[in-house]
Amino acid sequence: MAAPFAASDILGSLSRPVLAVDADGRVAMANPAALTLFGPEAASPGAALRLARPDLWQHLARCLKEAAPIVDRLAVGTQTIVLSAFPVRRDGRVVGATTICRPSAGDAHPAMEGQLRSILDSVSDGIWICDGTGVILDINAASERLNSIEAAEYIGKNVACIVAERMVDRSATLDVLETKRQSSMIQHITKTGKQLLVTATPVLDDQGKVALVVVNERDVTELQNLRQGLQNARKVEERYRSELAELSLFELSQKDIVAQSPQMQRTLRTLLKLAQMDASRVLLLGESGTGKGLLAKFLHQVSPRSPKPFIQINCPAVPENLFEAELFGYEKGAFTGAKEDGKAGLIELAMGGTLFLDEVGDIPLSVQAKLLKYLDDHELRRLGGADPRIVECRVVAATNCDLEGLVERRQFRKDLYYRLNTFVVRIAPLRERREDIFGLAEFYLAQQNTRHGRAKRLSARAMRHLEAYDFPGNVRELVSIIQKAFVMSDDDDLTEALIEALAGDMPLPAAPSEPRPLVQSTEQASIRRLREAMAVCRTTREMAAHLGVSQATVVRKLKRYGLSRA
Repeated sequence: MAAPFAASDILGSLSRPVLAVDADGRVAMANPAALTLFGPEAASPGAALRLARPDLWQHLARCLKEAAPIVDRLAVGTQTIVLSAFPVRRDGRVVGATTICRPSAGDAHPAMEGQLRSILDSVSDGIWICDGTGVILDINAASERLNSIEAAEYIGKNVACIVAERMVDRSATLDVLETKRQSSMIQHITKTGKQLLVTATPVLDDQGKVALVVVNERDVTELQNLRQGLQNARKVEERYRSELAELSLFELSQKDIVAQSPQMQRTLRTLLKLAQMDASRVLLLGESGTGKGLLAKFLHQVSPRSPKPFIQINCPAVPENLFEAELFGYEKGAFTGAKEDGKAGLIELAMGGTLFLDEVGDIPLSVQAKLLKYLDDHELRRLGGADPRIVECRVVAATNCDLEGLVERRQFRKDLYYRLNTFVVRIAPLRERREDIFGLAEFYLAQQNTRHGRAKRLSARAMRHLEAYDFPGNVRELVSIIQKAFVMSDDDDLTEALIEALAGDMPLPAAPSEPRPLVQSTEQASIRRLREAMAVCRTTREMAAHLGVSQATVVRKLKRYGLSRA
């Protein structure tokens, strides 16, 4: 039975323009609405569309090339139309394309188009409007700026395409089309790297279907960065707290520190806090030999200043007439014998790092005023110089003296004492932290074994004798006893040699607080003790630590008695 009407009748009855072209761009057919819209030169069968309407052909050519449906917008006269193009296939090959045209949303209500455009472009938030299939109908000026795009390049595309092209990482519009409910998310814009807070809201028709989707965009990049920075700061804070709480004795031992006693652990925790808060002035108080120099280095190593220099000055070892030049430096010609180009002082050498003033109570009064001024404003002048220099460093001072007593006797400036007294850390003597004796003895014995290639050991009996001894010379005396026992023992067991040393059968180094220091000994006793120190020490600095005196004293005595390390 023949059909009561032809396909041309159906096309002719459609109010929307329909036009088809072959693969070469020639019009295969067009309904009357298309002829009216595009004119007979462009829409008549056989017309070369690429010549008559190159703008229309551009869209259809893309459909033919991509072999996929496309949606685009096209200006025709004073109106804008939306083109929906579909490929035509025969035997699996694309042989042409058909397009159906419809007015854009703005042209549906021309009287309101100007008002709508003004409203959209006046808001500071980005606005996208999509139809019920996800095709982009409009983009306002604010959105163009936020996304760094031209609206004309995206109007007519489906939002699924911009996700596929990785312009954005995800789409709130697609969520709305699936759920028919409002959707909000943080959207990452690939091109600009911005973070946008996107809210997509559906507009439903009378049947409850999604007719439009209105998308609102707001730049929250700065807010996200602030939030991320806050989160990172909290993580760093937690990490520091964890490190402070969980710093193990093994980690401390790698810094030549043994801290098994509660007193020493408290001291180290205090130093860790001072290091992390970058305290600029710290005063270490403790008897001679308690390890003030080692703890000053520890404070430097665990602080942000660790990459910068750690400069130490042994105050009693510097002659009074040279102290100012050593500490503050000097300019060319400042005094007889000065270097031609001058010399930077120890404070300058410690720039950004730590300056350690060991035995600060021995700083000459003539230099104390200048040191006080530096601590006040970080400004110094070299000896013989006129120009001030700004030098910033942490100052750690240490002493075994009663600084308050020195202040009362006018041997130490009161104002300098209060300036150094900002953060005070008291180091317990070894007799008050006997839990550390075993670890210290093992540590320094291991040093001797490594240095001399031996495997000597301490027995339980030897350790009991060590832990019962009061160590008036503190850790320095313990080191000396271990060294003496190591040298004098006949076998690998140090027990007998150690007991003899503790009992006083061997000459032991006198602590500075004892009544018989090296400088007051008879010449014979001094020579004997110097030779003993030479037997176990490699340098005059080690000999000074071994004997409990300054390096300058050791050098002077060696020269006086004609003793040589060679």
